[in-house]
Amino acid sequence: MKTFKWLFLSSVLLLLTSSPLMAERADLSWIQSWGYQLQEVNLAQVENSTYDVMVIDYSKEGDDASAFTAEEIASLQASGKIVLAYLSIGEAEDYRFYWKKRWESKKPNFLEAENPNWAGNYKVKYWSKAWWNKGLQPYLDKILAAGFDGVYLDIIDGYYYFGEKDGKMRKRANQMVKLVEKIANYSRAEFGDEFIVTPQNGLGILDDCSNQYRQRYLEAIDAVGVESLYYNVYSEEDKNYRLEKLGVLNDANKLILNVEYISENLYDAYYDTWENSSLNIVGYPADEETALDELVEPFN
Repeated sequence: MKTFKWLFLSSVLLLLTSSPLMAERADLSWIQSWGYQLQEVNLAQVENSTYDVMVIDYSKEGDDASAFTAEEIASLQASGKIVLAYLSIGEAEDYRFYWKKRWESKKPNFLEAENPNWAGNYKVKYWSKAWWNKGLQPYLDKILAAGFDGVYLDIIDGYYYFGEKDGKMRKRANQMVKLVEKIANYSRAEFGDEFIVTPQNGLGILDDCSNQYRQRYLEAIDAVGVESLYYNVYSEEDKNYRLEKLGVLNDANKLILNVEYISENLYDAYYDTWENSSLNIVGYPADEETALDELVEPFN
């Protein structure tokens, strides 16, 4: 009987210590700076910069032929940087390795309309198994093979497009949470629990998903990226709403990576704004053209 009790308690302890809630996640409390460049990346410049975190594409030119090697990513990491790979999960991009030429004449079921603001980018039914199998999983495999520390997920707000279209906002928000969670679980099973998941924008998902899914979202992610929080804002109401949602994420100990597309004469004012914020915000002033094709020098 004593042997049985000991085995039972040992099994319970093993389950507890191996559960997601007990997992050893990445420590981001030390992060003081970050950089964001998706085009024309000069690895030597990135390596020699003093940024703590760098978000780059998995590839120099966006295609598979110019994908960064594991050795190149390791070299960046050896300089003391966390390196995250950009990944669009709510839109398909026609220059990526997964894109098939035949899709131009005969779209797969998961492919929707082209984004009028970004030629070559198409909305996708992100909950589709076909999108996972043909697009996201192969993409993640390349990111993991290169040894990136995590992913920077774009088009989280793609759920809103479908929610407005079919009137099923909660369902679509929950499905986006499930996808982020799936990406996190898949990647951590391969890389380890310290793999970093950082969604960009889409802060309204905290309200649009159900309470259960909100908690699942918070457990899946480590940080959040947010564009144009202080400058080029849609409205003051929208700005205040996003600050409120960032407060929720801040209370959940999520690092906030903010990027502003501004001219150099605004850098000092911007620095003072986020440096004096009550939120755990780390800012980056990108070129005002929003091309993300150059690396701005870190703040002094």
